[in-house]
Amino acid sequence: MKKITARETEILQWIRENPLISHQELAEKAGITRSSVSVHISNLIKKGLILGKGYVTGGSKPVAVIGAVNIDISASASAAFRKADSNPGKIRVGAGGVAFNIASNLALLGLPVHFISAFGGDTHAAFLKHKCFERGLDISSSLTADTASSSSYVCINDEKGDMVAAVNDMDIYEHLTPEYIEKKLPLINKSALCLIDTNIPAETIAYIAEHCTVPLIAEPVSTHKAVKLLPVLHKLYALTPNKTEALALYNASRQNSLLRTGSQTEAKPALAELARFFIEGGVQRIYISLGEKGLFCADKTGRCRVKAYVPENTDGVRSGAHISRQSLIKNTTGAGDSQTAAVAWAVLKNMSLKESGFAGIAAASLCLEVNEAVNDNLTEGVLYERIQKIS
Repeated sequence: MKKITARETEILQWIRENPLISHQELAEKAGITRSSVSVHISNLIKKGLILGKGYVTGGSKPVAVIGAVNIDISASASAAFRKADSNPGKIRVGAGGVAFNIASNLALLGLPVHFISAFGGDTHAAFLKHKCFERGLDISSSLTADTASSSSYVCINDEKGDMVAAVNDMDIYEHLTPEYIEKKLPLINKSALCLIDTNIPAETIAYIAEHCTVPLIAEPVSTHKAVKLLPVLHKLYALTPNKTEALALYNASRQNSLLRTGSQTEAKPALAELARFFIEGGVQRIYISLGEKGLFCADKTGRCRVKAYVPENTDGVRSGAHISRQSLIKNTTGAGDSQTAAVAWAVLKNMSLKESGFAGIAAASLCLEVNEAVNDNLTEGVLYERIQKIS
């Protein structure tokens, strides 16, 4: 997506909400002159984001993404991580959330995104909305709950960039009720596809699955929240769990406890059996993330495994065993979200199962190379280049 300024994204958002809005109305909303509005409109037309009269927005058919956006606090240790102790490191504050990260990646890949989420009535809400504007996300269908706190997430990573623990406060998503989503169904069902995360209530997930008429892709988020998807597996076009989340769903279907880690009563099937469980349950495509071991993909016609891609060193020499993993990977947070976004993008490109798996691995590898949860350098061209390199 072509870079646009914060002011341009703000004006574009108002135009999306009201395509017939006048220059004067835009000027009053923005607190600028009409002539300044004209300059911004001209720039948006040149960038292909609007098409002139009536401000008809250009681009591909939009994607609907429903789920979390939150204040993201990421703390990464700079030395060997010590439990129950104060660790030196770096702390970053930004906008995050599974659905937000996925939506951001889709926007970077050039797709228009209708982002349906919930914002609180606090100062964090203004920050989060601004970040959505910067990403070019259309949040006109999101809600604001004035008496609620915006969602927040705290993540602690070890010296390798791997997550040690995380805590979230996401009660605000209880406001995304089936009744609220019902009002947004026309928009959702006019989209190219719908993508949800499981931060929203189980009853809302069930409602979307029942009434969504476009391909539905689900990101399980965590083992605790993944079980919300169990009743709607047969409604999903694609599912993108990691292995732990996939096992949680598998065992939940057999009424085993999700929290008895290491329990002898929990089944640990081979990947092929695990994938077969989902396909026989009605999921059309399953993508099980294996972290450093790659991605296992399956549909009714077959299955494949795509190896993880190890980034190259700055000198262009392929890394060997003598190169530490820490020197190659900046941060693993967000890699799974990038992978899910690329899978959705590949689905829209009518790519095969294996091709979409390569797309997922390619996007994840690009995310691993930056400290942030989203790689701002991602474009469709960059993704194609990485796909060609690893396939």
